[in-house]
Amino acid sequence: MIISNDKVVTIDYSLTDEEGELIDSSVGEEPLIYLHGHHGIIPGLEQALAGHRAGDKVEVSIPV
Repeated sequence: MIISNDKVVTIDYSLTDEEGELIDSSVGEEPLIYLHGHHGIIPGLEQALAGHRAGDKVEVSIPV
């Protein structure tokens, strides 16, 4: 499946700050589930995930 509008997407994630300190993670927890294209997650992340496929590993930096 290619990530596109109206697709239900499940992601495992680790969120770090600029110094690499872990802020939040789904490791050992339930993954994040959202409906793509409906602004359920921050726009920069949603844009970065668009077009990727299940199983892809994506590293995204989002400016504050």
